[in-house]
Amino acid sequence: MKSALPGPLGALTVLVLLLAGLTAWRRAEPEDLTGWRDERLAAFQGWQAAGPAREIWDHPDAPALVTVPAGSSLQGAPETEAERFPDEPPQRTVSIRQPFALGKYPVTRGEYARFVEDSGYRSRTICRGYAGETELLPRWHFSWRRPGFDQTNSDPAVCISWYDAKAYAEWLSRRTGNAYRLPTGEEWEYAARAGTRTARWWGDDPAAGCDAANGADLSAKDRFTDWEVANCRDGALFTAPVGSYRPNGFGLYDMLGNVWQWVEDCAADGSAGSGEAGETCPRRLMRGGSWHSHPRYVRSAVRRADRAESGYAAYGFRVARDP
Repeated sequence: MKSALPGPLGALTVLVLLLAGLTAWRRAEPEDLTGWRDERLAAFQGWQAAGPAREIWDHPDAPALVTVPAGSSLQGAPETEAERFPDEPPQRTVSIRQPFALGKYPVTRGEYARFVEDSGYRSRTICRGYAGETELLPRWHFSWRRPGFDQTNSDPAVCISWYDAKAYAEWLSRRTGNAYRLPTGEEWEYAARAGTRTARWWGDDPAAGCDAANGADLSAKDRFTDWEVANCRDGALFTAPVGSYRPNGFGLYDMLGNVWQWVEDCAADGSAGSGEAGETCPRRLMRGGSWHSHPRYVRSAVRRADRAESGYAAYGFRVARDP
C-alpha cells in the first residue's frame, strides 16, 4: 500500500511522532514513593525527639540542614598548590558575617522525586549520561530517573540543571514556609573548607580521602581503564548513597566528590548571580567535583561552569537557607 505522505516528509513525521511519544512516556513514568515516605516520616519523628542542636529539619519532604557558623576563610588556591589550574582566581579572604544553614547532604533522588510528584514539575534538561562508553553523551532516555546507572533513593539526584535546582528550592520554600535557595560560591567554599587551608578538607593528598569523598579512583579504573585516578579505593563506581563517607569539620557530607553541586553564582565573573534568566547569565558555576572527576578537580577551590539548562550524570546540588 502506497504511503499517503511523500518519502522524506513521511519519515520526518514518523520521527516527530516517535520523539513526542518518547517525551510523553518519560513525563508519565510513575515513581512509587510510598516506602520512601513512610521511612522518611519515621526518621523525621525520631529526629524531632532527639535531633542534634546544630541541625534543622523543617519537614519530612525537606533535606536536613546543618547550621554553619559565621567566620572568615581564605578562598581560592595559593600559587603553591600543586594541582592549581592557571586560570583559577587569586586567593582572598572571605567573611561570612551571619550563620547560615546548608544541606547536610546533596539533595537525594528520593527528595527530588517527591518534589516532582508533588509539584508536577517538568524539566527541559537534556542530560549527558552513561551508556557503556568512557565519555558521557546526551541521549533521549537519560534523565534524573535514568542517568545510565542504577541508583537508590538515598543516592544524590543527578542530571540536574541549574534551573531544576532553582525550581526545587522554590518548591521547598512553598512547602515549608522558609526561604530556601542555592548557596553562593563563597558560602559553599567556606562550608567545604570547614576551617582548613589545604587543597581538600582532609589534606592535600587525594589518595588520603577515599573514606571522605567519592571521586575517580581505583574502584572506577577497574571499569574505565583509561581514566587517571586517585591511588585508593572508595568502593563506588558511580554515585554512592549520601553520607557513605566521613563528614568534614562542620558535619557536612559529600562536600567534595559524589556530585558536582550547583551554586547561585554567574560564571561570567564568579560573583553571586541574582537568579536572572539564562539569557542574562547563561552559564552558572558548580563546585566540589564528582564520582566522574579526575582527582585534580576534587578540591575546595575548583569551579566548573556550564550552561544553566545543562544536565549531566554527575551534576547535583544542595540547598541553603538562613537559620
